[in-house]
Amino acid sequence: MVLKNYLLYLYVESPLHAGGSETEGSVDLPIQREAATGYPVVWGQSLKGALRQFARDAGWGDTDKEGALLDEVFGKMAGGDGDPGVNTTAGLLSVGDAQLLALPVPTLRSTFAWATSALALNRLARKHAYAHTGRDLPVVPQVKETEGVCATAEWHDQGQVLGPCLVKVDHPRKGEANRVAAWAELISKEGIGAEPHMAVPAAKFHDDLLVVGADVMSHLVRECTEHSVRIQLDPRTKTVKQGPFTSEYLPAETLLVSALALREDRGNHARHRERLRELLHGAVLQIGGDETLGKGLVWARLVEAPDE
Repeated sequence: MVLKNYLLYLYVESPLHAGGSETEGSVDLPIQREAATGYPVVWGQSLKGALRQFARDAGWGDTDKEGALLDEVFGKMAGGDGDPGVNTTAGLLSVGDAQLLALPVPTLRSTFAWATSALALNRLARKHAYAHTGRDLPVVPQVKETEGVCATAEWHDQGQVLGPCLVKVDHPRKGEANRVAAWAELISKEGIGAEPHMAVPAAKFHDDLLVVGADVMSHLVRECTEHSVRIQLDPRTKTVKQGPFTSEYLPAETLLVSALALREDRGNHARHRERLRELLHGAVLQIGGDETLGKGLVWARLVEAPDE
């Protein structure tokens, strides 16, 4: 069997709510999180459903031929397209969880910085290995649990404010390898892009990426998400009918990454690969809830493993 592997980067344009399963404390509608780390995540099943819907909206289901392509790649829905149900066939495309790569956190300089961790960077390195991209990756920086390291000297401080945390941030001495800068260069190039409309976040990512220790990251992933309080009004009396209830969102500028794998099928592999790249690379997708409020828009970038 022939597999084509990809990395799918998702750069969050508007706050994203991929709903979790249970209420958490005062948050009625929390986002999906990993059980062990608490890191925000978009589960693979949620992401695959969003990708299938995007393909359908892009016209993959407009004709019988295109509908067959939609079902081949993303799987067939029970009861026919448009009807609710479970996916009766898996399809040729496997979609992994979109895991957190970098989280924007408020700061006292430059408005915000991106926080990542050795764990998140190591996961990205493992995705590259899984996808056989052949990229020459930087070494993951080692950081003390309560400290951080930065790409540029401007962030070097004994007490840098990152969200609710006061963190000592180091910068490599002259002559030492700047591993954070190397990761910032790689991620901004393949995950954000160089198109004119992405030039500002790409340049900022170069300067404002921080790798923080595990203790710091565990606070940031809990404290630096957005909470929105909403109510429902009675249409006649204009008084509160239900609520308030609180929804949690991943903030804009968050960076996620997922691993995809496309299996070969009856000689259509080249066509499937071409159509998938046309569909996803550089596209704006909608993921999660509150679509009619403009939430959940993400810029997608596809990194394709070279042919072997």
